[in-house]
Order: sequence, then structure tokens, then C-alpha cells
Amino acid sequence: MNLEEYFERLADWEDQPVVELVSQWDAAHVAAITEDFRAAYAATGFAGRPLEVEDETSNQSIGNKVAVFLEEAIGPHLGNHRIEACRGSGYPDRKLVRLADNRTFAFELKATSHFNRNDGNRIVLTCSSRKLRAEFRAAINHLLATVCYVKDGNQITVEHLRLDFLEPDSPVEVRLEGSVSQKGLARGAQESVTF
Repeated sequence: MNLEEYFERLADWEDQPVVELVSQWDAAHVAAITEDFRAAYAATGFAGRPLEVEDETSNQSIGNKVAVFLEEAIGPHLGNHRIEACRGSGYPDRKLVRLADNRTFAFELKATSHFNRNDGNRIVLTCSSRKLRAEFRAAINHLLATVCYVKDGNQITVEHLRLDFLEPDSPVEVRLEGSVSQKGLARGAQESVTF
């Protein structure tokens, strides 16, 4: 399935009108964003600025800390764009705003110890269109930034940054997910035992 088909099916599942939640990137926008990030990344001097983490820090927490570290370091060096938080939970966490006209792009920042083109582990984008519908106007361009880092003891060094300009035909994997809560379990008719 591709990203456009996913959003269409998601709209049906959510009982929402189908709107264009993903659109084709304009080559000029891709070039401008790429150049702005390339210059900002070079200006940060990540090699001499490791991030310190505690011994017991989980991989998920490290990923979040690395994403914030990159955003705080690279943000001030962007000349034509700014990164803003996107209110509420869910996808995307951030917006990339073009300063010339305040055009916004959905911007998701992920972190990993390395990018492996054969790695099949999921990179979760979204399971709801609520935030996209609330924060953006159709048609929406989506930018996925992946920060790759190296961890040596308690020090983390940013190795590189990958930008993926997601298109309507970008392939996505969809997995149905079920979950429970303590509230749901307490209300359920299933047999339960507590010791």
C-alpha cells in the first residue's frame, strides 16, 4: 500500500471525509529544504558536541533525546525555515515552516543508531489523521528526518542526517494493532484472578 491509499482508508475507518492528506513534492521545495538543512547541519559542528546520557537510559529515550538535541542544534542555523512544535499527541511531532510565506510541511524527526536499508523494523508514522486535519491544510507535504548516531558509553555523537521527502506513492506498511487498558480490563466480562 502507498501513503495516499493509507490516508484514504484511514479516512474511511475514522468516518471522515477523504481529503488530500499527502501531496507530491515540488522539486524547488525539495531543493530549498535540502540546501537549508545541509548548510545548517554543517554549521552545527556535531563532531565536537557529544550528547551525554545516563547509564540506564532506554533506546527509546535516547532516540527522543537525540531528536531534541539535533533540533535545538540545527534550528538556529536554518536560514529559510524554522522548526515548530505541533500541538497535541500523534503524528507529526513538528512542523517545518518556510519563512518566506509561512507554508508548513509535516515534519517528523526520528533517531536511530544507524540507517540500514535492509532493516525491516517499523518506523511508526501515524494511526490517526486527527492532528494532520487540525494543523495542516490539504494537500500536505511530509518530511521524515532520520538522525543517525553513535553511542560510546554515555556519549552520543550525531553521525549524519537523512531527509526523506514522502510522496503519495511512498510505500507504507499497515498493521492492525489491538490494545487493552486497565480500565477496559476492569470493565470486561473475561475471567480474571488477582493474587
